[in-house]
Amino acid sequence: MKKALVLGCGLVGKTIALELSKEFSVTVLDSSEENLNKLKGNLRKIKGSALDTDLLKELSKDADIVCGALPGAIGFNVAQNILSMGKNYCDISFMPENFLDLGELAKERGVTAVFDMGIAPGISNLLVGRGASMLEEINEAKILVGGLPENPEPPFFYKAVFSPYDVLEEYTRPARIVKNGKEVIAEALDGLEEIEIPPIGRLEAFYTDGLRSLLFTIRAKDMEEKTLRYPGHTMIMRALREMGLFKEEYRAFTAKLLFPLWELNPDKGDRDITVMIVKMSGKREEERVNLVWEVFDRFDEESWTHSMARVTAFPCVTVAKMIAYGEIREKGVIPPEMLGMNEETYEKVIRELRSKGLKIKEKVIIERGG
Repeated sequence: MKKALVLGCGLVGKTIALELSKEFSVTVLDSSEENLNKLKGNLRKIKGSALDTDLLKELSKDADIVCGALPGAIGFNVAQNILSMGKNYCDISFMPENFLDLGELAKERGVTAVFDMGIAPGISNLLVGRGASMLEEINEAKILVGGLPENPEPPFFYKAVFSPYDVLEEYTRPARIVKNGKEVIAEALDGLEEIEIPPIGRLEAFYTDGLRSLLFTIRAKDMEEKTLRYPGHTMIMRALREMGLFKEEYRAFTAKLLFPLWELNPDKGDRDITVMIVKMSGKREEERVNLVWEVFDRFDEESWTHSMARVTAFPCVTVAKMIAYGEIREKGVIPPEMLGMNEETYEKVIRELRSKGLKIKEKVIIERGG
């Protein structure tokens, strides 16, 4: 039986571990005993820090694949250690560093590493890569994505299901976008627009720094990612930011205030949904081509799993298994969009996600005559 090590046992890490345990012998490492106690099933649970290199080396020595589901603040350092140990890696940590910088290390150690393999970044990149393989010239690539409560309540109209610091990072980290072929820095929460998305209704979208590796791998005239929230949420977040509550020195305090109010509690009837739309337009030979992907998911009642945990964990698990089984053989750091450019890999990932209940629709509109 193949062996896997999962680093982090929050909502997403827990789902990754449980999914892998259906086929793999799984060890889970987390510094929180509470998180580990919530994890049921035939898994080996170890309390400790992923920054403990001796412990990491011991736990990973027999692993065919290591999966990272850690806070972004420590994601890069841990990934660097894992690759130095000669281990294959699949990661969802929203690290501020450029993971492409680890490419040479991964090649030197002869391992495969796929980063940002969640929903967005992740499946969003995969779809853009697929679109890039279908177009000779890209005019626009636009990603709209949001994890939302099914029944929003004032004043925030929001519930959070992943790392508090990574949520606040969306509201503070400057967003890198592409305009007229050049990288532009936009303020987080800027670019506000209203969008009607069936079956949810009216939502607002604002810039977030979610293009990640797409900035270096995809050539497009215009490219951007925006986060979706219910109307009114952005104005409140802007006010909190202007008050200084998102500054690094106050962020822990702000998280303690906000997250009890933002907690998504299924036992109290809370449910979450995830929606993502990826739009691309460009040219192929003498054709103008428009591509649209729609992704939608709901809280799973049978497994009692948050939608955001599902849509983030399932892509990671799918690719992690492909690496472990030798279906992805390229060594080095592979951004998700590069997987999307390989038709066979793309089809397998999408097929696997659909088998898990994720609704993914693809639409291709072709206009003849340039």
